[in-house]
Amino acid sequence: MDKYSRATIREFMSPSNIGYIDDPSGMGHIADNADAVELTFFISVDAGHITDAKYRVAGCTALISTLSVLSKELPGKTIDEALALDMSYLSGVLDGLPESKWRCAGYAVQALHLAIEDYQSKGEATAG
Repeated sequence: MDKYSRATIREFMSPSNIGYIDDPSGMGHIADNADAVELTFFISVDAGHITDAKYRVAGCTALISTLSVLSKELPGKTIDEALALDMSYLSGVLDGLPESKWRCAGYAVQALHLAIEDYQSKGEATAG
């Protein structure tokens, strides 16, 4: 059985920013049947800074907790600053994640990158 930190359990029990953004600047979607994961990550960007982040998810404790933390970390960050957020950083915010759950939790970062790629593909990107 995986042991989660208090911070991870706290985020899982009261996750922040679940929902969707109408007309998002960027959106990333991931579905992986092997890990029983489906998530969509939404970002709003204004003047090169992320102003909002939300997500819809079906997944494990580690994924939900990581998405919650990520969505709280993003507002105010430039695109480059957002791209610098990685699993090591997010795991640290959560006081560690079980090694066996890093792959699932990594979907949060992957979905963010997909949302940023979507934003940039629309030609709205401003250098961060």
